[in-house]
Amino acid sequence: MGYFRTIPKGIEECAMVDGGSRIKALIRIVLPVAIPGIITAALFSFTLSWGEYLYAITFVTDSWEKTIPSAVVGELIRGDVYYWGELMAGALLGSVPIAMIYVFFLDYYVSGLTAGATKG
Repeated sequence: MGYFRTIPKGIEECAMVDGGSRIKALIRIVLPVAIPGIITAALFSFTLSWGEYLYAITFVTDSWEKTIPSAVVGELIRGDVYYWGELMAGALLGSVPIAMIYVFFLDYYVSGLTAGATKG
């Protein structure tokens, strides 16, 4: 909500003065400027849900249905024995999808900062 408050109302008003409707101003001007905030919120919520360790370890008992973080810890730690190589490999594989999503949306994030603020 804080990010949407930082979007100046002037750019929406300029679009409406130039002959655009309120919906057209929302879609063509406000939404491209708001994309960085939307992507940031989506990535943050995805990251939080990806690491939802407590629910996965509590409610899922079958090892094939567990999430990556809970399966790595549950299957690779046996009492006092830690399988460090496998644990680190599992941690890397668990972080790769999040890193790929961040890299994929980086261009949209940076281009959305100024996309709707200029007249094209």
